[in-house]
Amino acid sequence: MRTSQPLPLYKKLIDDLKTLIDQGTYKKGELLPSENELCKSYGTTRPTVRQALTELINTGYIVRQQGKGSIVAEPKKGLGILSVSGFTAGIGDKNLKTEILEKPQKRTWDNNFFYELTDEELKAGSIYFTRLRYINNLPVLFEETFITNIQLPRFTTRNLEDNSLFNTLSKYYQVEIKEGEQKIWAIGADKKISKMLNLKQGSPIVHMKRKLKTNIRNLNIYSWLYCNTEEYYLHDNF
Repeated sequence: MRTSQPLPLYKKLIDDLKTLIDQGTYKKGELLPSENELCKSYGTTRPTVRQALTELINTGYIVRQQGKGSIVAEPKKGLGILSVSGFTAGIGDKNLKTEILEKPQKRTWDNNFFYELTDEELKAGSIYFTRLRYINNLPVLFEETFITNIQLPRFTTRNLEDNSLFNTLSKYYQVEIKEGEQKIWAIGADKKISKMLNLKQGSPIVHMKRKLKTNIRNLNIYSWLYCNTEEYYLHDNF
């Protein structure tokens, strides 16, 4: 029987401090305990404490101020859209809402499609739909999705509102994601996207084009993603 590995001390320190900040024990603008105090509390060394604090800086939880120490910032939260396991799996479904803008529909592929398509894909056509994803009622992600229309009977009748696409594909069609590639840009939001994401036109957003290969030959998933990162940063675990 495989036993779980103990959490490294620096990660425990990160988790503990994140929890205290999220719960409001340490509020925005307040100082965290000094490095010496954290070393004594956790029975560890200064390099371990600094490793944890550096991670908190990188994730926006704290800032370092010379002569003062570690100060609580206004933390952003992470969006797991870089993960091939999907948006819902990346952030969890708590406080997540999905609005269907265009219901799944069969259609031919767009001319000059961004990714090169096989002859089989061109012949099969695609299933296309668009969704807007909210976290705590804040619109954070607009997505256009194209799925190769292979071995997906009655897919256009499936309810994808507040349901995971990947879970739906797995449950009803035994489709699993095997690998993928994604290309990412920073762009200015046009009139359409800025309205959906509740941003000023021209505001910087993250744009991603993604291709995911599945366990079924030529059944690929293509997504065009537009992400508002004013309140959330992108993340994934490796």
